[in-house]
Amino acid sequence: MSDFHVARREKQEPTAALVARVVAVFVMFVGGLVLIGAGASGERDYSPMLFVAGILVISLAFGLPMRRATER
Repeated sequence: MSDFHVARREKQEPTAALVARVVAVFVMFVGGLVLIGAGASGERDYSPMLFVAGILVISLAFGLPMRRATER
């Protein structure tokens, strides 16, 4: 059997900051989906750029919460 323990956080994050971060990430994710949809359905010259921008925004939505994540 392994002796696995979860590392405790030294300082708890305020609830308002956590809620604001969750809302911001959700808005970024939905915005990225809108950009992908606009890029996929449009016949404009810049439609491929909208599609790629949507993929990048969704990547940021998943990556930004991991910015300060550490493994101990």
